[in-house]
Amino acid sequence: MSMIYLLNYWLPPVLWMVFLFPLTNDALSARSTADTIVPLIEPIIRLFLPGASQATIHTIHILIRKLFHLFNYAFLAFLLWRAFQGKNKDWCWKRIWYSCVISVGYGALDEFLQTMTATRTGSFSDWMIDSIGVLFFLGVVTLIRQNHEGTLSEKTI
Repeated sequence: MSMIYLLNYWLPPVLWMVFLFPLTNDALSARSTADTIVPLIEPIIRLFLPGASQATIHTIHILIRKLFHLFNYAFLAFLLWRAFQGKNKDWCWKRIWYSCVISVGYGALDEFLQTMTATRTGSFSDWMIDSIGVLFFLGVVTLIRQNHEGTLSEKTI
């Protein structure tokens, strides 16, 4: 493998995993996002829901955080799948499997390590959301591939 290949395909998932790593990224803590995201979303919420209570704004903040869990791990699964896929365009279930196991495993490690970090809290439900993000992305890739193969088969008949 060339250095360009490694940088192009494997550096992105490694960097994303470093970004997600709870011991080095306090910016993703609930307190930190409350300080940064809530001031940004509150005017938007008040535009659509002028009478929204602080409890409603807090609930929307939590919902956004959970959606980011889903997105972050779907994106990790994408980056890993892309790295395993590389320049090879042939379909291989092992690439899907490796991407899934690593992403879901990293989500479990992430949540476990958060339990040991003062500013973060790890939870089983967050890991489940992470895993749903992984399965959602890999499921979409699989469906697209199956649809593409079906289309190719129909063209050859």
